[in-house]
Amino acid sequence: MACLAVSIHAHLVWPSIALGVAVLLVCAVFFSRIDHLRYAYHETEKENELLHTRQAEAERQLQYLRQLTENVDTALFVCSTDGRIDWMNHAASPLISTRRGEDFIPEKIMQAIANHDDVVDGCALSTVLLRIDGQRRLVVALKDVSMLMQRQEMEAWQQLIRVLTHEIMNSLTPIISISETLSSSPLGGGKEGAEAFAVINRRCHALLDFVESYRQLTRIKNPEKTTFPASELFAHVTGLYPQVKTQGEGLLTADRAQLEQVLINLVKNACESGATEVQITMNGGEIRVKDNGSGMSPDVIDHAFIPFFTTKPSGTGIGLALCRQIILKHGGTISVDSQEGKGTTFTITL
Repeated sequence: MACLAVSIHAHLVWPSIALGVAVLLVCAVFFSRIDHLRYAYHETEKENELLHTRQAEAERQLQYLRQLTENVDTALFVCSTDGRIDWMNHAASPLISTRRGEDFIPEKIMQAIANHDDVVDGCALSTVLLRIDGQRRLVVALKDVSMLMQRQEMEAWQQLIRVLTHEIMNSLTPIISISETLSSSPLGGGKEGAEAFAVINRRCHALLDFVESYRQLTRIKNPEKTTFPASELFAHVTGLYPQVKTQGEGLLTADRAQLEQVLINLVKNACESGATEVQITMNGGEIRVKDNGSGMSPDVIDHAFIPFFTTKPSGTGIGLALCRQIILKHGGTISVDSQEGKGTTFTITL
């Protein structure tokens, strides 16, 4: 009986032990999986935080690029190969042409792109061909370099004038001194010699005055800008030239004395060209001086702002060059439109 009891007890205990071991193994696997899941969850959270950080940084960069492309003065386009515009920035808006209700890049620019030109209408042209969403797209950049070229040209002229005037004045000064001495000296050749040296002296002084006028181009001060009504500026000009008519109101921010000098030079040139009517108009930051004088030929227009160039018998060729230098120092532009026999219009943009 004892053996039977032990046998029955063994049959009951060992299955219980096996079941307990199995349960423990299942629990161990379960908790191991939970640990793995917990670790994976924490790692996923870290990756999500990293992704959110990268996304926020990408959005900040995207916002920065949007602000940059919208506020630069370079015209930017994204267009199809036929010129149909998909996107453009603010600087590109004035350049577009509209056909059939859609915006296109002007034909002149598309022709320049086809010819691989680097410059079109005074603007540096750059293009990149990309494939976006399986379609070919052109990224076009147009940068107005005319002002930069004008600045570099004027700086070159200033350097040349600085060197020439220095050398000329260094040569004239001793000649003037010697001529003054000999004109009153017994060694000067008497009356005829004195007269000859007096002529030399006068011509040297005239040449000095002539050279001094060119030195103005190298002595223009940086503008001291203030804000003032355009009517005050116009009143000063019409005070000197009552025949001038003015139109337009508003505020200007500029060096009033320098801008007044520019307008007076332009009005003076108009009167000397035979103009009987001169009108100064203002619209926003744009000032126009229009006359009905003799006008300019295309060749004269091309050289109008170059120092030393003049069509007047007694002109020095610095008036318009001085005007352009002043306007460039204001960060603006000055251009001329003229036809022979029909008058001239100068446009100043500040």
